[in-house]
Amino acid sequence: METVLVVDDEQGILEALADLLREEGYRVVTASHGREALERMAELRPDLVLTDWMMPVLDGPALIGRIRAEPAFQGVALLGMSAVDVSALRRLYPDVPFLQKPFDINALMHQVRKALDSRRL
Repeated sequence: METVLVVDDEQGILEALADLLREEGYRVVTASHGREALERMAELRPDLVLTDWMMPVLDGPALIGRIRAEPAFQGVALLGMSAVDVSALRRLYPDVPFLQKPFDINALMHQVRKALDSRRL
């Protein structure tokens, strides 16, 4: 069973995404900001990190930077989401797919599967 770490400071979104991913058969771990996400990653190595962009304590860009800097986290797939215009985010991290909030559930699941498939290659 693949593990997805969902990171978002909005509790309602966090719970909805976790429920949806569990229904799709994924093991889900949650965090409400980047620092908590790194703590979770130290406990387990998720297959995918689905992270919001704008969060307190440690935001999405900083979280992605820390994940990429840590050799133990190499191979973890990344997927971003944000309520702000994602075109600028795509320029900043062209290799990280981003979803614009609010997003379609089918689009989310497509991106989750695509990110996990690319990790396996």
